[in-house]
Amino acid sequence: MKGNNQAYKLWLCLLCSFILLPLEIQAQEKGDSITGKVHKIDEVTVTAERTKQQVKSSSPFQQLNKKQLQQQGITDIADALRRFSGVNIKDYGGAGGMKTISVRSLGAKHTAVVYDGVTLSDCQSGQIDLSRFSIDNIQQISLTIGDNEDIFVPARTVASAAALKLQSISPDFSNKKNYLTGQIKTGSFGMINPLIRYEQKFNEKISASTTGEFMRADNLYPFTLVNGDYVSKEKRYNNNIQTYRGELNLYISPNNRSTLNGKIYYYDTNQQLPGAVILYNAKSREKLRERNFFSQVHYRTYWENNLSLLINGKFNWSQSHYHDEGGKYPGGELNDRYFQREYYTSGALLYTPTSHWSMVYATDYIYNNLNANTPNNTSPYRHSILQTATLRYQTDNITAVAILLGSIYLNGAKEGNGAENRRKLSPSFSFSWKPCTDGQLYLRASYKDIFRVATFSENYFDRMGSRDLRPEKAQQYNIGITYQNNFTSWLPAISLTLDGYYNKVKDKIVAMPYNMFIWNMVNLGKVEIWGVDANINTTFQLAKHYSLLLTGNYTYQYAVDKTDPEVVYYKHQIAYTPRHSAGASLALENLFINASLHATGVSKRYIASENRPSNEMDGYIEYGLSLYRSFKIKKFTYNLRGDIINLGNKQYDIVKSYPMPGRSYKLTCSIHF
Repeated sequence: MKGNNQAYKLWLCLLCSFILLPLEIQAQEKGDSITGKVHKIDEVTVTAERTKQQVKSSSPFQQLNKKQLQQQGITDIADALRRFSGVNIKDYGGAGGMKTISVRSLGAKHTAVVYDGVTLSDCQSGQIDLSRFSIDNIQQISLTIGDNEDIFVPARTVASAAALKLQSISPDFSNKKNYLTGQIKTGSFGMINPLIRYEQKFNEKISASTTGEFMRADNLYPFTLVNGDYVSKEKRYNNNIQTYRGELNLYISPNNRSTLNGKIYYYDTNQQLPGAVILYNAKSREKLRERNFFSQVHYRTYWENNLSLLINGKFNWSQSHYHDEGGKYPGGELNDRYFQREYYTSGALLYTPTSHWSMVYATDYIYNNLNANTPNNTSPYRHSILQTATLRYQTDNITAVAILLGSIYLNGAKEGNGAENRRKLSPSFSFSWKPCTDGQLYLRASYKDIFRVATFSENYFDRMGSRDLRPEKAQQYNIGITYQNNFTSWLPAISLTLDGYYNKVKDKIVAMPYNMFIWNMVNLGKVEIWGVDANINTTFQLAKHYSLLLTGNYTYQYAVDKTDPEVVYYKHQIAYTPRHSAGASLALENLFINASLHATGVSKRYIASENRPSNEMDGYIEYGLSLYRSFKIKKFTYNLRGDIINLGNKQYDIVKSYPMPGRSYKLTCSIHF
């Protein structure tokens, strides 16, 4: 009953917040905030088309394009993912603070992050820091849980429980051959973020774009420290960050059936690490320098004999330098350096013998290695071979997809012994059925048996790693119902999705103490996850140029530890997983100024496996407000935007002892010509 009350209060607060949306709007010229074009009623059709793809998918699929990112007042990629159901975000606070995603309580290492068609990797930790990617360079974000009817993908894309896909902005040369965009963003706590993008069309077959971005912030934000009766006002010291990011994209169309895209990416950040907030000890001297370079190619061609070919290639290099000072280190300081390299190639062949049947064979090869200057460095490496065989049957009313993934992992180390080799077959199946030919109601079901191998840190970390770790296995079951329709001219688009799921994780990799000083990574954990995801997207056409867009998501997760019936925390909620989470946004688009009021919230969580009061973290609801407009003067398109984040100045933690900022603002101005 207490859990139901929390869910009720969470939803009530989110919905009531929209009643307070101010409607006193200032005048402006007619214009869309992204393109600068005049609003038309038929633009609503774009929203309906997006929701239609979500509704027809045979597995849970959620998506936001550039326009929705603006309409929902989204400020970064982590904020965008909070608008998806079934997602938990770990956020260590501040501009540039580390942000990772967990889908349906399976953990960040079970989610593949795909950037422009090629999967990102971190062989050391197994998780991707989403703060490395700029929301201002993203055209579309989508999340697939399990596998759906999009089968023409590399084997590595389906080798995870879920896939988060980031699509960067693609140039549009329909009006001219070159464009220049300049943007400046500033905000609270010393944040400044300039960006410049140039796009050039050389001829009918070749074009390119380049983007450069710099961001710095001191992140010296205030927070309140509470420890029993002791309350003090503090600031988040040692939290400065400077980041440089650059991309070069090349687009080639050799003929009308082929595309070749190339990308070069570089990321460089220097940041101070404030560490956890500890009473009477706010000092930290930790620093981190991270650099990442990768280049990738993506080639796709279609032949007239019902065959299509997809080829990907990538080289990835990254380096991290961790620095700390203190008398506990010889010489008074510690400097740990880690270097990663990856070589990746992929090929996929699609055969469509009839309009209903499609078959894909894909094979990927990946080589990873890791070097470090640490005393017990073993220089591990891994050869990975992934293969998929996929069969899809599709009609107007039925979609069925079956996939078999074969995985081979060959491990070694230049110094000492390598981890055990691993081989496994992983099947998955998804099905969607439209029971009524004249409606837009769909029923769907899916199953996926997937796993992840141990990361290099889990296998080789000093005094902790174990070379004989078995893969962490996850079984995913999902059933759902979806609906989409256009009712009247004033309600041109509505979409509803409801999914129930069950996940079972075996051989979960956890750290167990060997003695007071040494821990071992072992396969002991078992977790069962029952959950419900719900989404609503709707558009109200109030008048010719006035639209009201409402989106909402809700997630219920009963994710419990079932490792050992004898321990006190048996069947307790796993750490950092709220029972209830929700988000909603209400956007008003009009002839004056566009406004978006939005909120996200979670119920209480626990920081450890044992759900006792001392481990409890309070739930929270965070509100935000965005105002934005676009106008055109001669050949220049101007976009202005203001964001108030954490409107209610709520103090909360997402990760224990890492306080999030209170009320803050961002101002953005961009010029496109």
